[in-house]
Amino acid sequence: MFAGTGKIDITPRGSVWMDGMIRAHRSTGIHDPLHARALYLAADENPRNAFVLVAMDVVGLNAEDGMVVRRSVEKSTGIPWDHIILAASHTHSGPATIGAFNPKETKYVGELQKKLVTVIGRAAGGAVRAAAGSGSGKEDTISHYRRFLTKDGRVVMIWEPCPAEDIVGPLGEIDPELGVLKVTGSEGSSDGNLCIAFNHAGHPNVLSGENYLISGDYAGLAAQLVEERFGCTSMFLNGAQGTMDVDGFKDRDWEGRDRIGRTLADAVGSVAADLPTSPSVHLRGGSVRYTIPSRKISEEEYRWAEKILEQTGGKIQPLADGIGDDYLAVLFKRLRGREQEENPAEQVCVALDDSAFLSFPGELFTEIGMEIKQASPFKHTYIVDLANGTIGYVPSRKAIGEGGYAVVTRKLDHSAADLVKEHSLALLREVFDR
Repeated sequence: MFAGTGKIDITPRGSVWMDGMIRAHRSTGIHDPLHARALYLAADENPRNAFVLVAMDVVGLNAEDGMVVRRSVEKSTGIPWDHIILAASHTHSGPATIGAFNPKETKYVGELQKKLVTVIGRAAGGAVRAAAGSGSGKEDTISHYRRFLTKDGRVVMIWEPCPAEDIVGPLGEIDPELGVLKVTGSEGSSDGNLCIAFNHAGHPNVLSGENYLISGDYAGLAAQLVEERFGCTSMFLNGAQGTMDVDGFKDRDWEGRDRIGRTLADAVGSVAADLPTSPSVHLRGGSVRYTIPSRKISEEEYRWAEKILEQTGGKIQPLADGIGDDYLAVLFKRLRGREQEENPAEQVCVALDDSAFLSFPGELFTEIGMEIKQASPFKHTYIVDLANGTIGYVPSRKAIGEGGYAVVTRKLDHSAADLVKEHSLALLREVFDR
């Protein structure tokens, strides 16, 4: 097989609106630089048979913006656009590339698109004969299940103040699996380590909305530390993280970010150090495209939103975490206007031997990701969230019945989870049989 890597700085120049939290103003500085990293994988020297994984230190990238990149790469390199996965780390301390909570930084997105085309071109142009291997470990201290049930039947999020004696417990479990893909120069090559890509479900939002410094959060630090240890490109690929979060009342500062980043990097290093690689890798892939119906806002929800909007005038106040009724009312009105729309979804699968990397264009509830993993024909299946689009949260039907933050802010119909599981497993089986 052949492989190549590339890395490029995507730190914004000057002050920008940030995404992930509702903030009062633009960024005030840079704590650590942001990067995009690309991994090119090919069974032979023909780029039509190649696949590309890209990891970006941003909160997300809309499908339309990503498609500009993918089509441009196909034109310049010959790599099929549907063989490319553009995956965001989901740092909440990066530029507003989506514009979910704050104004979208369209100029920055335009610059980012050009840089992504460049870094993919570098990875493809520098491809050498390579070997690869993948395997799993476990990291169960960083991510916590973010939805809790109270004694009075409410759902509170991990960041919301609530007396410990009022909590019954979490409404689900974390996914502690840590997937690692190691790519090296082929046997006898002097290229050494080329790439360490790692997959773990988490929410890089150690820094709350009170932070105005650009940062890749703990995911960016972990990738940097792995690069320093192994002397190669390292990529963080977020997992099904829709119900994952950092501890809501601990480590919400730079020291906490450093501790979590080092913990994740150490776990990756433990798996990668002894991971064997082989030049004889069965590389293949595929993709699927489908649509998901939009959520229907009830009459009761709409009347409530109108009352709130009468009070707020549509203005939204900044918050360190979560959302207020002011934001939710604006969202309900917007969703009411697009109830008949279908939401395009695309998933790409890249498989190496008995391991598959499956993209998803949003924030899949972790329990859904684990169901897909369990039913997959592959020995190891790694969900790559926030890739090739941003269609928002996909809760389970159980969670929709319970309520809570991600449930009330979802844009998709209650059938979304079933559709995602159906299409994910069909694609995995199709690729497995190739």
